[in-house]
Amino acid sequence: MPASSPDNVTPVTDPSVHPRHVVGSASLWVLGQVAGPRRVATVLHAGADAVYVDLAGVCLAVLAAEAVKVPCGVRTTLPVLPSVSPGDAVVVVDGSIELPRCEVLVTDIVDTTVPVLTGDASAWGARQVAQLASTALEATRAGLPADALTCLASGDPRSVLPLLGLGPGLTPLGDDVLCGWLAAAVGRRHPGLADISSAVALAAAQRTTTLSATLLRCAVRGEVVPEFRELMSGVAREDEPVVKQSVDLLLDIGDTSGAGLLLGAALALGGAA
Repeated sequence: MPASSPDNVTPVTDPSVHPRHVVGSASLWVLGQVAGPRRVATVLHAGADAVYVDLAGVCLAVLAAEAVKVPCGVRTTLPVLPSVSPGDAVVVVDGSIELPRCEVLVTDIVDTTVPVLTGDASAWGARQVAQLASTALEATRAGLPADALTCLASGDPRSVLPLLGLGPGLTPLGDDVLCGWLAAAVGRRHPGLADISSAVALAAAQRTTTLSATLLRCAVRGEVVPEFRELMSGVAREDEPVVKQSVDLLLDIGDTSGAGLLLGAALALGGAA
C-alpha cells in the first residue's frame, strides 16, 4: 500500500495541526493490539500520511485523513502526521499510540471485514471484476508467474511461495494478489482457504516485509481496506454501480497494489468450487 516517502515530510509545529491528544478509529483487532501495558514500538516507515511501526513483529499504523486505510491502522482526521524517522521509538499503551507531540487514542471501532457471498454472487462478481478491470488485470498478470496464478485460482497452496514477497516495495505485488485472494476467499468460503492461509502463515515472516505479513494476517480474517470491503459488499448485492465505483477506487491505490488486490479477488471469486 502507498505511503508518503519520508523525504516528503515537512515538520509541522502548529498545534492546530498536531494537537497533543487525538482520537482515532480502528478495528477490534487493532484495538486489541494497542490495549494493555506500556510497550515500545519501532518506526518502520514514516510519511506525512502514514506512520508504520513494528510492535513485537506486528505492523501497526497511524493514518492521516488522506491515507490508504489499511486494516492494521488507526484512522485519524489529521491533515498530516508529526515528523518521525525510521528507527525512532514510539510508545503503545492503554489503547493509544504515542507519536512525538501527538498521542492517538482509539475511541471508535470500524468494521473492516468482508461480507459472506453466495455462490451465485461470487460468480457474478468474478465476471464483473474481469470485465471492468480487464486491462489492469492483464498487466498485473504479466508480472507474475502464470503457474502460480493458476494454482491460486483453485486454492492450491503450491501457489504461495512463488508469489509471497514477489516484487518491490512495502507490499510486494505478489502479496497484494494473495491478500485479495484471501479476503475474497473468506467471503466466498472458498474450499482452499485453510490450505492457502496455512501456507502463508508458515512463510510470510521470512519472505516479505513486516507490513505485508501483517496485511496478509488481516486478509486471512477477511479484513481489508474500505474500497475492497465495499467491492465485496457490492458483489454480495450484485450491485453493478457500487462494484464499478469500487473497482475504480481500488485501481487508484498505489502503482499496482489495487490491481493486485483485484486480481486476487477475481481468482478467488471465479476459481474452482
